Amino acid sequence: MSDHRPIGVLDSGLGGLTVVKEVLRQLPAENIIFIGDEARMPYGVKTKEQIIAYTREMVQFLISQNVKLIIYGCNTATANALEELRTEFTVPMIGVIQPGSQAAVKVSKTGNIGIIGTESTINSKSYSQTITGINSSAKVLGIAAQKFVALVEADKVNSQEAEADIAKTLSPFKNSNYDTLILGCTHFPMLKTQINNYLPKMTLVDPAVSTVEVAKTYLTDNELLTNQNNRTIKLYTTGGIDEFSKLAKRWLQTDIDEISLVNIGGNDERNNHSN
Repeated sequence: MSDHRPIGVLDSGLGGLTVVKEVLRQLPAENIIFIGDEARMPYGVKTKEQIIAYTREMVQFLISQNVKLIIYGCNTATANALEELRTEFTVPMIGVIQPGSQAAVKVSKTGNIGIIGTESTINSKSYSQTITGINSSAKVLGIAAQKFVALVEADKVNSQEAEADIAKTLSPFKNSNYDTLILGCTHFPMLKTQINNYLPKMTLVDPAVSTVEVAKTYLTDNELLTNQNNRTIKLYTTGGIDEFSKLAKRWLQTDIDEISLVNIGGNDERNNHSN
């Protein structure tokens, strides 16, 4: 059995490309379709209802592209929309929070785990509840680092502004007894080096790694893997294609078959720009 249908990855912006990169690493033969809702990001400051509605439109778009599995390359969408949308659609969907929490519990020696994410992810308490569900004695501290998203989207990860904001936002973890930090927003691995420099003693957990492991196991167990050797990667964004395209190429460091602008929220058809 071989299933050539693509794996779908969705995100509010370009952070989900960190998940795409992990799919390329762990499942190199698979076709990938990614959608980033650049036009309406950031999701982290929106209401739960809005996040569900926007995520639903991305799921519908991916289903229209005949995907066999959808990975939520977005913590905010996982925290707010995954459970609800699982009841509406039959396509298998995997979020980043459960695998990320399990990975953190596994690596933490002290049971003191920090989380940084968007306001919405932190306020939802999804990580804290999932972690204490796995290890009831774990101590969890969540900090909203909403500005980090803007720094990544504006391609400012190596700026002094980023350095200053990281130091300010993450100061509660400095010289603390927290030994593990979950990068609870898929934009944040793009700041890994900078966060590491500020918190050299903490182990940083990128939930994308364990999420793709879960996806790989699921596809293997259900005989849904492909056996082809000519995969295609298609990236779609709902806005800001030039900046998106530039960062996507630099981040993924591989041949991308198509980068197009797509409109999912309304009825007016925009022109697609391929390259």
